[in-house]
Amino acid sequence: MKQHLKMKRLLSRSALLLTAASFLTLPLATSAFAGKEGVFLSDSVYFTLDKVSLSSGADDGSLRFSLGLNNNSASPVDFNNYGVKVMDTNGVSYTAKLSEKVNGRVQPGETGTFKFSSGIPANLTPGQLKVDIFEWNYNTMHDIGALSVEAAMNEAGQSVVQQAAINLQEVDTTFADDAIVTAQLGNSYKVFKDGAWLVYTDLTLENLSNTTLKLPDALELNLQDSKGLTYVSQFISGSGQTLLPQQPVKTTIQTAVPASLDASGLSLLFSPKGKVKTTVLGSLNVAKSFVVGKIGDDTQYPDADLEGLHITTTWAAASKQSDGLHLQANVTLTNKSDGIITIPNLSASFQALRGSVAVTSSDNAARTSYLSPNESTTFRFSGILPAGLSTDALQLVVSEKQGTSNNSTQTNTGTSTDTGAGSGSSDTGNSTNTGNSGNSKTASLPVTITTLAGAGQGGENSSYTSAEDYTLGTPFKLSSNTLIDSNIDVSLVELGMSENTDFGFKTVVAKYKLTNKGTTSLNLPDFQTDLTNDEGFTYSGDRQSTVAKTIAPNTSYVLNYSYLVPDTETADKLALNLYDANRLAIGSYKTAVQPVPTTGAVSLYPFSIAINDYRVSATYSKDQSYAYRLRLDLDVKRQEQVITDANFSSLVFEVVDSEDRLLSTKTMSFVGQDKIMSGIQFIDFGSIKSEQLNTNVKINLYEVVTTPSGDAKRLVKTLIM
Repeated sequence: MKQHLKMKRLLSRSALLLTAASFLTLPLATSAFAGKEGVFLSDSVYFTLDKVSLSSGADDGSLRFSLGLNNNSASPVDFNNYGVKVMDTNGVSYTAKLSEKVNGRVQPGETGTFKFSSGIPANLTPGQLKVDIFEWNYNTMHDIGALSVEAAMNEAGQSVVQQAAINLQEVDTTFADDAIVTAQLGNSYKVFKDGAWLVYTDLTLENLSNTTLKLPDALELNLQDSKGLTYVSQFISGSGQTLLPQQPVKTTIQTAVPASLDASGLSLLFSPKGKVKTTVLGSLNVAKSFVVGKIGDDTQYPDADLEGLHITTTWAAASKQSDGLHLQANVTLTNKSDGIITIPNLSASFQALRGSVAVTSSDNAARTSYLSPNESTTFRFSGILPAGLSTDALQLVVSEKQGTSNNSTQTNTGTSTDTGAGSGSSDTGNSTNTGNSGNSKTASLPVTITTLAGAGQGGENSSYTSAEDYTLGTPFKLSSNTLIDSNIDVSLVELGMSENTDFGFKTVVAKYKLTNKGTTSLNLPDFQTDLTNDEGFTYSGDRQSTVAKTIAPNTSYVLNYSYLVPDTETADKLALNLYDANRLAIGSYKTAVQPVPTTGAVSLYPFSIAINDYRVSATYSKDQSYAYRLRLDLDVKRQEQVITDANFSSLVFEVVDSEDRLLSTKTMSFVGQDKIMSGIQFIDFGSIKSEQLNTNVKINLYEVVTTPSGDAKRLVKTLIM
């Protein structure tokens, strides 16, 4: 033990304060009986060991146990005649102290239970310890047997825990001598928040006495590093609660630390206020409690009230752009229990270990309040950090807002505005109660930290695997953003692909329906999109060149995007990703291109076109050229009442020869004088030179969208002449 920890209180000899009067002369014991280990005083009187708890602190440990005196004889037995000590395999003994005052006389047919605690070195294991029982004989001790600590723990399925036992009477003399509270160590997290580095440490407190307790104000907690420097810790959750007997209570402490803190030698010390340098009542090795997971790690959610809930950072990606390093991560909660679990209210921050910088993010997407067995929900977080940072030094910190659960109607009033667009490099964070009051209504406490080392845009980190399943035509469940008004529903209504043989690539055309559910006109949002296949290749989307500026209330508008993809792309497994104006992800959805039907109507949303019949006739001109006339019998239907204007896609008819060389073309639209209509329509193609004609001439029908990168075409029908 370190020099400044040397001053420890001595435990008094046990079993001298019991209220009993009789002495019995009993024979020496044997140390075994059928079923359970025991120390026998006679055939009908024996000791057993129960409820063993071995705690390992930073510099010392403690052993707590219950000794049962089983009296099956016809006469009372007085426990005052016996003493107890703890022995290790080297023969060193440690004083065992009674934890409570009880009557030492055990009546016939009864079992007396006597609770003890003993201070021991932290490095001792259960196999090295035994509880030795001796008989007092005129102030001399006579050993009568020993009970194995390891056997008792194995029988009860117990293991060594990180725990400190604090006698509150040594802090405040108004407490009873059995006012003992244990502090069991949970996880620790190092988080950059509000411009400072903070260490959050979870503790589980348990009152071992028989009366209700509260922690005294005179109890002080400090973190101490390997150099002996101490940092004051404060309760920010749970400290003001009443500690009921034998009822564990989870608490969290917060400690401001330097960025350069070496956590390898970190300890948590419990001391009377102002006496950390002279008196340590208990200590815990905090260095082993820091948990940083990797992408894909599945861990139990750190809340005993949410048993069976698992949390996983399923996917993360980082991309350097002109305005910084764009980060995205998906965090999935899964209910692996047999009951229904309330979904905690989660937020996140991306932090850099070098440079002391962080940016917060929240996912306010509408979701249910509960998870049924085997059900999952995914939170999506985004942020922008300085471009010079490496992902090897970046972490995702997921926090839970205390006191509330997530639901579709709540607003996240306890957190700061999502900096999302990276407007600030420091974490403005959530307001936290740093006082020792236990008020956790506004506290946001970390629940997991994941290293982002290796996060990228390769296939191994493809967003396809973590994209949400999607049904065509349903509104996207978009993450919180300032770009798309909450009264606007966005859905994908059509996704088609065709090949451009002249240029060696394919074109995917996506149609999005935007619906204004509000009562006033709203601006048409300028969101960005891309497609990612299951191998991690990403294709950027081009929005149609001209669009309306606003959407009237209770109406819908169709918006077209096109994507150039390689000739080898099958497009059967795609993730459609949507971004706001700052390139922050607001949604990712699994989808695939729709095949064009060979028979029946073809969808060109919001229209469907069925070609009932067609005929082609040719005329020969004096200038030795040909003209074709296409007679179409069409059935054109509007699938939904969606606004279409002059900016909508058009239909292009192309006459091509057997080598796919273009001979003539004709463009028609869905609006205006030359619009496509049901019934008989004629389309004329002229000026086809005779030397261009050969067999196998055909007419291809395309839907065409004009984009800043040129016309995007989707083949919808081929007419054989």
